[in-house]
Amino acid sequence: MGRRTTAVLTAVAAMVLLGSDAGGPDGPRQDGKRPSFTLRAHKPYVLSADYPSQPRGPADFPRLTPAFGNTGDAAASRGVLLRVDVGDAHFLPVDTSRVHDNCYYEVDGRTIYCEFPDAVPVGAAYETAEPLPEITSPYAEIKSAYRYAVWPLDDPPSHLTNYKKHFKRGSGPALGLVPVDIGTLHGDGVLRFAMPKHSARADWSVKGITIRGRVGEYASVNMAGVSEGSDRARVELPPGTSLAPLSWEERARTPSEAYTCGRDDLDGHVYCDTFSPYVTLRVRIDRRIEGAEGRLSVPGPIAGDTHPANNSAPVKLEITGTAPPEETDPPVAERAAGSPG
Repeated sequence: MGRRTTAVLTAVAAMVLLGSDAGGPDGPRQDGKRPSFTLRAHKPYVLSADYPSQPRGPADFPRLTPAFGNTGDAAASRGVLLRVDVGDAHFLPVDTSRVHDNCYYEVDGRTIYCEFPDAVPVGAAYETAEPLPEITSPYAEIKSAYRYAVWPLDDPPSHLTNYKKHFKRGSGPALGLVPVDIGTLHGDGVLRFAMPKHSARADWSVKGITIRGRVGEYASVNMAGVSEGSDRARVELPPGTSLAPLSWEERARTPSEAYTCGRDDLDGHVYCDTFSPYVTLRVRIDRRIEGAEGRLSVPGPIAGDTHPANNSAPVKLEITGTAPPEETDPPVAERAAGSPG
C-alpha cells in the first residue's frame, strides 16, 4: 500500500452535492431542500526541480486558500465544516497557540478540519481569510494534490474521523472567512502539484475492464496496470452492482499487501490504485440490467494530455448466471459495520 495509497492524482466532479435529506439534530428536512457546495478551481503547480540538492521545504510548494459557495436550495443555517487533505507531503507541525481555535490538526500532518459556525445562505461564497499552514515533504517522487470538501456543520458524513477526539485543536484566534463572488467558483477543490517530470504533456490512458460473475455473488477484477501515467483511476460502477470492499474480518485473513478499491472520503467516488499488482476491484452483482456499463477514467498531466480520448474506458459487466440462495454473498448494506470504503 504505502504512501501512494493516499496520493491523489485525479480531479473530481466540478460540483458535489453533499449531505443527505437529514437536517442534522432536528431530524430530516420535510421539504427535501438542502445546501450544496461548489468549490474553487485551483491552477496546478509545477515544482522547481525533479531532484533538488536539498530536501524540499515550504518554499517549494504552493499554499492553499480554500473557497466554497452554496449553490443548493437551502442555507447551511448552522455553518459548515471544511476538511482539507494533502498527499505526498504533510503540513508542518503546528504550535497550537499560534493556529486557529476553530481548526483541528492531524498529528501526522495530512488532514485539517475547520469549523465555521456562521450560516452560509444560498448564493453566498467565501474563501478562508488566510492560506492554510505550509507543507513539506520527505519524498523523492512528488505527484499529488491538496483536496478539500465542505459539508453542513450539523450534517457531516457519518464516516468522518472523530477529529475532535483524535486531532489537535488550535488555541489562537479563529480562522475567518472572506466573501467572494460565487460566479468565480467553478471547480473541484483540488490543487495539483508535481515535479517537472510528472507534469509535462504526455499521453496518460486507461484500459477497459470486464466484471464477470453471477447475480448474487461478489466478483473481482485485478486492477494492476489498468492505467498508464496516472497511478489512480476513478470508477463508475455498472448499474446493478455495489462496491464490496473487504470487511475487517476478511482484511485480517488477507495478506497486508493486498487490498481492494475504496470509496473516497471527500467526493464519495470509487477509486482504484493501479500501480500495485495486489489491488482488486470487488463488487456484488445485485441484479441483471440489460446493457449495464460503467466507466474508468484518469486525469491528464498538469501540462495537458496529448491524447485525451483514451483517458476513459468502459467497465463492462458479463453475467454468467444466478447464484443459488445457498451460494449468494450478503448485500453490501448488510455487511459488518466498519468495513473499509
